[in-house]
Amino acid sequence: PHLALCPSCCRCKELKYGKDLPQISIIFIFVNEALSVILRSVHSAVNHTPAPLLKEIILVDDNSDEEELKAPLEEYVNKRYPGLVKVVRNQKREGLIRARIEGWKAATGQVTGFFDAHVEFTAGWAEPVLSRIQENRRRVILPSIDNIKQDNFEVQRYENSAHGYSWELWCMYISPPKDWWDAGDPSLPIRYGQHGTPGDQGTLGDQGDTR
Repeated sequence: PHLALCPSCCRCKELKYGKDLPQISIIFIFVNEALSVILRSVHSAVNHTPAPLLKEIILVDDNSDEEELKAPLEEYVNKRYPGLVKVVRNQKREGLIRARIEGWKAATGQVTGFFDAHVEFTAGWAEPVLSRIQENRRRVILPSIDNIKQDNFEVQRYENSAHGYSWELWCMYISPPKDWWDAGDPSLPIRYGQHGTPGDQGTLGDQGDTR
């Protein structure tokens, strides 16, 4: 059984969202990840995403070597989540970005969300990000991500921040601007205009009409 982690406090759960939110395809990228960790991520996504909003879960295997990630993985998800979980396999090691593209090609939801295969979702995570995208389909959303301690699974809360990149292409965590803090509402999005460049784990965006 999947033991859910205690969710961090968030005002997002107090807000009301529309009934017609777009459906999401959740895409996990992995290579030689522990099977138990992948399945925990899948169970968490299913348990904490409202069924009407979850179009599918796509597991992209970037040419793993571990035998447990081959037939045992497919047999498990096909039996436990028939039709909901798909497995896409690269015939050679393509790297993170190309693996994400393969997952995007297989997705049929209105919104795609890209995640590492070692994440935990909390209840109410999907509605805020899908609502933001519904308001403006050109948005790319990066939700707040906390840390899970590997030795005891305790959730370590991270302060909200925007993500960007330095000129050396290092990922940067940028403190929100003063007007965001002054608003006193942690559920508000952090906007940095051209300075924020999302692209880390947990990136979500509209599929649009680009196929």
